[in-house]
Amino acid sequence: MKNPIKSYQYLPAKFHKRHDYCEFVISQIEDLILNEEFIELKTQVFEFPPEFIKKLDTSDKHFLDLLEEEKYDDIVFHLIKNRVLLSLIMETCYFLQESFLCSLKMRMTVCFTLLRKPFLEILMVLMRILNDEDFIDNFNHTENYDPILASPGKKKELLNQSNKWLHNKYNSEDLYDFIYNKDFGDSLFNLTNNAIHLYTDRNPISATEKQNLNFIFSNKENIESQWEYVYEYMPMLVTFMADIVDLLVLKSTSVKEKTFVIRMKARDRLRKKNDVC
Repeated sequence: MKNPIKSYQYLPAKFHKRHDYCEFVISQIEDLILNEEFIELKTQVFEFPPEFIKKLDTSDKHFLDLLEEEKYDDIVFHLIKNRVLLSLIMETCYFLQESFLCSLKMRMTVCFTLLRKPFLEILMVLMRILNDEDFIDNFNHTENYDPILASPGKKKELLNQSNKWLHNKYNSEDLYDFIYNKDFGDSLFNLTNNAIHLYTDRNPISATEKQNLNFIFSNKENIESQWEYVYEYMPMLVTFMADIVDLLVLKSTSVKEKTFVIRMKARDRLRKKNDVC
């Protein structure tokens, strides 16, 4: 039986290979949730002395509070880190999968809106987990701790540090411009802000023109331009996200490094085959 022909719905043929590449990378991220090889993200096994097990059975305190009380700080760190990481990976998949589905359906306002959380928020937390040694402690103990809040300088620092982990595979200045730079008209910050709001005036670069509402009156030319943006920049940004997530899972589980090298090489092969970034 032949496989059914994939439907790209409204997406022009010239973007199909780049769309396929993005879908493949997102499926690799999803694989971290679904594949039993990465089960340590969901389930961790520890051995405790009998006296602690007895206390655990009889106490009405939360498990993590008991662990902290008994000075099992390393275990608390590991449990929270893996739980946060798993949840962020799941959320990333949900938003990216729906965003690219909306691209196929030519629902570009929704497509761009759904790109905001993974890159402007989740990526910030992932980079803090990777680079800030005190992140988990702040997350666990500091009242009103906002892991998303960061100055432009801090965002650049996190991107530079993360890129170093990846052997400077990317141009950190480009990453900053394409994601966070408010002064760069085609940054995700500006484009997703316009997608969310009908009217914007705080930033002259992305301010709504007179007799207009953001994204509402998009014509064929506008939509073509929006597709051009998605398939010009998103393959690189989705790959960066996958590289960061892979690195964090490698550092947080006992999965062999070879597994992640194979995943990265698979991305690279398809990237070259589909002439992407």
